[in-house]
Amino acid sequence: MSQINMAYDILKRAKQPLHVSEIIIGIERIHGVKVDRESLVSALTKKVVRKDRFVRTGKNTFALQEEGE
Repeated sequence: MSQINMAYDILKRAKQPLHVSEIIIGIERIHGVKVDRESLVSALTKKVVRKDRFVRTGKNTFALQEEGE
């Protein structure tokens, strides 16, 4: 499972925006994988710019796009 798919899973479970630090903790707890913070932020930011599944709700805070966005 890719970092992006793991982040998606964590945000889907949370049902609310999470700071990247919380996403990383969730990935480590649920998926047992260590994730590089800068790499994850970069990947999520690229998805936000492309309007692909993620939105930024604050500094280093991400959420899933609403259905239909």
